[in-house]
Amino acid sequence: MIGAAVRDILLSDPNISQYVGTRIYPYEVPLSSALPAISYSIISDPYKQISGFQRVQISVWSEDYTECGDIYKTITDTLEGYSGIVNGVNIIRIVPLDAHDDYSATTGVYHIPADYKVIFRK
Repeated sequence: MIGAAVRDILLSDPNISQYVGTRIYPYEVPLSSALPAISYSIISDPYKQISGFQRVQISVWSEDYTECGDIYKTITDTLEGYSGIVNGVNIIRIVPLDAHDDYSATTGVYHIPADYKVIFRK
């Protein structure tokens, strides 16, 4: 539910879609997908009765280092402070938490996994 809502927020931003189109996938990017692409997953979901939060990891994948960083910045600009109702989810606020650069010499792919805290009302 939170993952799908975050995906819809990202898909609705033309600044993000200019890079990845609709290549935003749950868990991992399919091997057949073109790059750049984005994947997302829920990495923490503590129980709360009335409101709650989930940590969502959004990963950017690209064969170009600068492009990878630009997409990460665009995602953060879109999500930071976001509030609204998406797919029936009342998002109170999205807060960026952490990110780092990564690179695989084997595949030649740059990767920035970034964690976001999505606070919502149940």
